[in-house]
Amino acid sequence: MKALKDIRDFILLLAEKERREKITDSLFPDWKLADESYSLVRTGRMPVIVIQGYMMKRESMKEIDHALKNAGFAPISFHLRRLGTDKGIEELAIELRMFLEMFVKNNFNGNRKNIRIPAIGFSMGGVVLHYVVRAMDGCSFINRLISIASPINGLSYAALAIPFKNIVRQLKSAYDLWEGSEFIKKLKKKPFPPSCYFISISSEGDWMAPPRSCLLPEFPNTKNIVLKHLFHSDLPFSKKVTDLVMSLILETETIKDMLKYF
Repeated sequence: MKALKDIRDFILLLAEKERREKITDSLFPDWKLADESYSLVRTGRMPVIVIQGYMMKRESMKEIDHALKNAGFAPISFHLRRLGTDKGIEELAIELRMFLEMFVKNNFNGNRKNIRIPAIGFSMGGVVLHYVVRAMDGCSFINRLISIASPINGLSYAALAIPFKNIVRQLKSAYDLWEGSEFIKKLKKKPFPPSCYFISISSEGDWMAPPRSCLLPEFPNTKNIVLKHLFHSDLPFSKKVTDLVMSLILETETIKDMLKYF
């Protein structure tokens, strides 16, 4: 009888988890998880959030996704059509923050309720993650943020979007990247929580997001890595960058901190 009860309880648990996942997906359609991500998380792999850049499809992060899967992680992949097509960065960050809270509660109960995982963001994806962590207590869920060519200090040429930001939907988030925008002003005032480790990877060959626009302040929990000869669109496809990201994810202290949850 006990075995039958255990089977019934397990089936009910799966049904309840699926119901909650459907609710989450309906509330945040842009942040709906890919089926493969759900499958990998259910096998007990460590999740890693991965966000692509402005107007880019998820496929642009395939090199990093594949490296994570091969190393035993579960890259968290979203059904985003293209990042920033119709929403500003702050709105995207609010949605992602709410999604992450529900995702953690739905998938990691009991002794896993305090799980904190790494996050990787390319270009605007890294800026979204910075706002989540620094302005919205995202460090409750994220313990290591690796941004790749993410202009957290703003871009001067993004001012070209100012006349059209209320006319062309796709330029709303582009305007947010202007160094004088209200969004960048707010982000610059936000602290770097000591419970999260921040790494910025940039390239001297990247004129779209030059190193100065990606530079982190010098704190015990920040690190700047500047590469050479890589253009903006080269970075997410570069084996050198992928290998670097994996070495940062696999650092001993990060693994020890996360293993207790899995």
